[in-house]
Amino acid sequence: MDRLDAYRLFVRAAETGAISRAAREMGLAQPAASRLLGALEAQLGARLFARSTRRLTLTEAGRLALDRARALLIEAEGLEAAVRGLDRTPAGLLRVSASVAFGRAELIPRAAAFLERHPQMRLDFLLRDERVDPVAEAVDLTFRLGPMEDSRLTARGLGAYARRLVASPAFVARYGAPASPQALSDAPTLDFAGLSFGRRWPLSDGTRTVEVEVRGETRASSGEAVLDLALQGLGVALLPAFLVDPPLADGRLAQVLPDWSGPPLTLHAVWAVPELPRKARAYLDFIALGLAAHR
Repeated sequence: MDRLDAYRLFVRAAETGAISRAAREMGLAQPAASRLLGALEAQLGARLFARSTRRLTLTEAGRLALDRARALLIEAEGLEAAVRGLDRTPAGLLRVSASVAFGRAELIPRAAAFLERHPQMRLDFLLRDERVDPVAEAVDLTFRLGPMEDSRLTARGLGAYARRLVASPAFVARYGAPASPQALSDAPTLDFAGLSFGRRWPLSDGTRTVEVEVRGETRASSGEAVLDLALQGLGVALLPAFLVDPPLADGRLAQVLPDWSGPPLTLHAVWAVPELPRKARAYLDFIALGLAAHR
């Protein structure tokens, strides 16, 4: 039994809900696919699927095995791609998507350095605040902030950004700095429509967690717009570090309640194909290294 083929068949059967479809994709006859899955289950000592005439569902052991099988395949495909590509230079057009704020703050400033290192490559940035379907938009690599929701995509975690409470110095001079998280309920605040937790801000100081309901007098649908409103002194905002650290450094913003922060904002790079092309891998490694050094 080819163990990797068995894991590929298992993963595709779980994703499509049908062993027959997974077998067709791999060029296997149905009996051969059934034998391959049976051998894998025998080797693991557990049933991976609960089979019925109408549907195929994962057992508890199957759910546990699925994530690990995906990770194993990604590792194997990455090794093969790295070895095959030792003598090849990354070249061609790379289409990258991200939110407008993240793209402008973290990707665009690093474009010149990347292209200087890889002069045979070209970059096409698709910056939108709504989620982009990488298959429909023919995107090679997508950077997503927040929880991963699409199980069709392969993802690589790139860490997380702190969410800071900020306001302009003019705002602090006019209203005073909040003395506690609870004081935010009575202060002018800015409502970022992109927050999954809305106007109930969960805040933590590392040992305690509180949830504060804020008024959100002024509302915007993008992080950059909320930042602009905060710079104008219209309220306290809860925004990720990549947006607020530059204006904090030059004094245009002040951090309020510096011991308290919102839930970390996770960052993933995602792609739709099983094997990340060499040009995309070169870009991802470059960006990941730059982000790690920046934090």
